[in-house]
Amino acid sequence: MATDSREWWAAAGGYVAELLSVLATEPEKPVLHYRGSWITGGAHLRSVTGIHRTLHASGVGHGTVVGVLTASNSPDILAVRHAAHLLRAAVGHLRTTNPGSSAAMLAFDDQLEILRTTGTSVLYADQDSADRAAELSRRAGVPVIGPGAPGMRRAVPGDDPGPARPVPWSPEDLAAIAFTSGSTGRPKGIRKSRRSWDSVVYGTIAQGREARQITALVGTPLSQTVSQLADAALIDAGRLVLLEEFTPDAWIQAVGEHAATRTFMATSHLYRVLDRLEERGLDDATAAGLAGMRRLDYAGSPAAPTRLAEAVKVFGAGSLFQQYGTSETARISCLAGDDHADPELLSTVGRPFPGVEIGICDQETGAPLADGQAGEVRVRSPHVMDGYLDEVLTARVLRDGWYHTGDIGYRDERGYLHLMDRVADMAKIDGVKVYPTVVERAMLTIPGIAQAAVYGFLGKDGLEHLHAAITLRPGASVSIDEVRGHLGNILSPAHVPEQVLVLDEVPLNAAGKPDKPRLRLEHASHA
Repeated sequence: MATDSREWWAAAGGYVAELLSVLATEPEKPVLHYRGSWITGGAHLRSVTGIHRTLHASGVGHGTVVGVLTASNSPDILAVRHAAHLLRAAVGHLRTTNPGSSAAMLAFDDQLEILRTTGTSVLYADQDSADRAAELSRRAGVPVIGPGAPGMRRAVPGDDPGPARPVPWSPEDLAAIAFTSGSTGRPKGIRKSRRSWDSVVYGTIAQGREARQITALVGTPLSQTVSQLADAALIDAGRLVLLEEFTPDAWIQAVGEHAATRTFMATSHLYRVLDRLEERGLDDATAAGLAGMRRLDYAGSPAAPTRLAEAVKVFGAGSLFQQYGTSETARISCLAGDDHADPELLSTVGRPFPGVEIGICDQETGAPLADGQAGEVRVRSPHVMDGYLDEVLTARVLRDGWYHTGDIGYRDERGYLHLMDRVADMAKIDGVKVYPTVVERAMLTIPGIAQAAVYGFLGKDGLEHLHAAITLRPGASVSIDEVRGHLGNILSPAHVPEQVLVLDEVPLNAAGKPDKPRLRLEHASHA
């Protein structure tokens, strides 16, 4: 792309330089919608320029880390990252580690620990977060910059980037330090390089380019997986509609109001949209005003085939796109639109993304397994993290060039990946290995069951027992004996939960997944 003297960012190269150059071609074009207003490409450019100048004046440069604390899904999240990456610096987000929601802010002590653990040199905060940022700054001893509040160095939008001029980025530059949601234990800090970041952005563009302008609806935290979809949409000359928080009604309204063509959501969010449409008596996308949604990406946990069949009826197979990945690996495999038309594939997580190599290995020996044999899923790709902040943890999962996911699965003869469960969640019942996810999917084939969570429970006898919790669809009635009999018939007696709780809602952890430790306590109180 040709550049002129005003494109001071061009020398940096990579995704951010291309993104800003795209915005510069039509500076008056509205590209970001937030809190009822549109922000133009030119306004975003001026914001990035002002933050870049202020970050550099605050000592930010190659290898440093910028902490980010803003309102939920603020456009500032994008502007700060774009400015930091032009300085070859990294970002670390403090509002939340939850990939599905940023409504609840992390506790102060957790935010302080992130600042200290990541070696953050400067904290960016918006007006909404100024008071919290001031106290964090005092306790951590780091300066605060932002749009203007007492004690902050002001980052004023403008056209002058300051004395620092970008130099070409390196694939080994640190791009972000993210934290897992802690669904398998204490949250772990993850180091992501520019190699990883840019490869996902450009992979998203290559894999999902549309013939018409993209309007991407963002309801999950911009500090998480959706951030690279947002970058890809802007590079593709699209625009973003930013929701502060996902709710089914807000999402449905925004799709119609802004003619959204693409979105990314958690699998649990997809279920909630389907349930809300059913409550409103809307059984297809046209009736719901959602016909313009050409690409609905969902991820976070494998989807139940019965719920996917419902989604196909509403949205059509072609618009659905399931992604399987982890915080550490980014994208691993995908179940593409046409795959959703084949009922036999709805229990899979699809085939590898381009550039991703998947292996199945024996849990004990690490030896590779043939198609059809179940073992631990391992991944090799340019998207994989550099490692955790904790080198001991890194050594456990990054071995011989592979990332070991901790997921159990197998590959079929067509190359589709079937996930069975987490290594840590497998229960041994009467000598039989039982994977709770398999049982959950079987339970969801029973009409009337909306959600299911299955987990092993260590009894007072020292043996593992299988327990479950379910929620019901409005007005539905399900017999527990019916559930148990169904599972015994289609699986085996070992797969039948000894106890089944019927709840108003299944409690979720910070990752938006069923909180199984909490459910174990619930069962203990009912035992």
